[in-house]
Amino acid sequence: MRYFVLIAMIIAWQQAEAEVFKCVGKDGKTVYQSKPCQTAAKVEQLDIQADPELEAAAKAKREALESEYDSKKAAKREAERRDAVLRNQTESTNALKQSAIAQQQQVEAAQRQAAALERQAQHNANPVMIVAPPAVPVSPGSTVTKDQTLR
Repeated sequence: MRYFVLIAMIIAWQQAEAEVFKCVGKDGKTVYQSKPCQTAAKVEQLDIQADPELEAAAKAKREALESEYDSKKAAKREAERRDAVLRNQTESTNALKQSAIAQQQQVEAAQRQAAALERQAQHNANPVMIVAPPAVPVSPGSTVTKDQTLR
């Protein structure tokens, strides 16, 4: 698209400024060039006049192409902007979901901790009786070591 606009501009510029020389060589070949012929049997300068209607049509076509290109470019930028907004919304939603999951896990952990504390409190509320073993009379003069068991 850009190349077409560039070519149209070059053609329009050349039509306004062009000098064309028709050179016929000794062998009969015809060559058209922008510089005067140096080694030609016959040299003829062609008079090329610019056509205002053709130039106006080319200019209108170029402007239409530029306008179309600009509108496509603007539409592409708008689509990219909408995609970026959608990506941001998606990322924000995912972050909120992760936050909600983390909060739910914290609530569940707090509930488990409360249940464990309640069980511990119930266990502490039950009286525990510690019964001491009966006293064994030890005769004076005898010794009992830790390794010995009483029968």
